[in-house]
Amino acid sequence: MGSYSELFICNYPIFTLKNNYYHDIVDLIFLESDYTEYEATVSDEDNPEEEEIVRFKSFISTAEVCKERLEIFGASYEKAKLDFEESLKILREDGIYDFVIYESITFDFYLDTIKRIIESKKSGRKKDVYGGFEDYLYKSELYIDGQSISLGLWSILSVIDSKSIIEYNLTDIIEGGWVQAPQSLINTKKIILLTEGKTDTEFLKICFNYFFKHLEGYYHFMDFENSKYEANASRLIHTIKSFVGSGINNFILAVFDNDSAASKEIENLKKVNLPNNIKVLQYPEIEWAKNYPTLGPTGIQVMNINGLAGSIEMYLGKDCLMENGEFIPIQWTGYMESINKYQGVVLKKDQIQRSFREKVKFFDENNYDLKQWEDLISIITLIKNSWK
Repeated sequence: MGSYSELFICNYPIFTLKNNYYHDIVDLIFLESDYTEYEATVSDEDNPEEEEIVRFKSFISTAEVCKERLEIFGASYEKAKLDFEESLKILREDGIYDFVIYESITFDFYLDTIKRIIESKKSGRKKDVYGGFEDYLYKSELYIDGQSISLGLWSILSVIDSKSIIEYNLTDIIEGGWVQAPQSLINTKKIILLTEGKTDTEFLKICFNYFFKHLEGYYHFMDFENSKYEANASRLIHTIKSFVGSGINNFILAVFDNDSAASKEIENLKKVNLPNNIKVLQYPEIEWAKNYPTLGPTGIQVMNINGLAGSIEMYLGKDCLMENGEFIPIQWTGYMESINKYQGVVLKKDQIQRSFREKVKFFDENNYDLKQWEDLISIITLIKNSWK
C-alpha cells in the first residue's frame, strides 16, 4: 500500500509522493525550525463517526513566509509568467491536449484557475480523460508539464491569503520508516552575504534576527572574528574577484557602504564580467541624510551626504547619531579625483556603535520605535529583493 507525503496549501494537497518527499520543496521554503510534531483528532475514513488522536509530523509555515523565501532567490510575477508561457508553448508543440488549442490560456487565467480549484477543495477528483485546462490542473496538482518547481509554487502562493497555513505532512513516511529526522536533512543553498567589515555584519545580523528571522537561515555571513579577515571596500573587491575565479555557484551578494570610497571601488569592478549569481549593491539612500551637518574648512555646512559618507553608522537610527540634541557631523577626509567626489566619515563612530548596542540590549519586540530601525531595515529589504 505504501506511505505518502503531501504539501497542503489551504488544506489542498499537492506534490503527493509515495515513500518519500520532495527534498527540493523543503529546501526552498522551510527551515529546520519549521519542523513540528503535534496531536490532532481526526475521523476514520471508513467510519466517520469514529475518531482517533493522530500525532502529525510536519514542516509548517505561512504563505507569506514561504513566498518571501522563494523571492530572495529570484521568484517574481514576471519570472513566473515567463516560465509558465514557455512551458505552455512546449505543451502546445507536443499536441497531446486539445485544450491548449481551443482555450485562451494566459498566465493570469492560470492564476485564477488554481485559485478557484483551491477554494473549491475538490482535491479527490479524478478523470480518465481531460475535459479542459481546469481538469488538467486537477490531475497535475496545479502544475503544467515543464514548469519550474519554485516559480510554479510561487504562483500558487501568490493567489491565496498571506496568512494561510502551508504544511508539508510527512507523518506517513516517517511512521513507515522511509524517512528519519527530516528536519536535519535540509540542505539549503545559502546566499553568501559579504560586507565591508565586521560591524556591518554584526548590525545587519541583529536586524535580520529582530525583523527577518524567517529569512536569516538563508544567508551565510562572513566570519570576521575567526578568520581574522580585515575588510574594507578595496579588500571586498578582491574577495568578489576571487569568487568569480572560483566558479562557485552559490548566490553571492556584496553590499558596500553608501559612500565615495565604495563608489570608487565599484567603478573599478565594472571591468570584471560578473556571473548572474553575483551581485554588487550599495546601501540605499537615506531621505533625511539629504540635509546633514558636515564639518569642513569653513566650519559646519548642511548638505546631502548620500553617496559620500553613508557608512553603517548612518543607518543605526537618528537616536544613535545625536549628541546634546544635535547630529554628530560628518568629517571630510579627502578628495577622490577618479570619481570627482569627497569621502566623508561620521565622527565618534565608537560612540554611535555603543549607543546602538545599548539600544539592542533593551529591545522589546512588542514595544519599539520603528522609525529608529527603518534605515537598517531598508538595507535588509534591499538585500532580500536583490534577485527579484
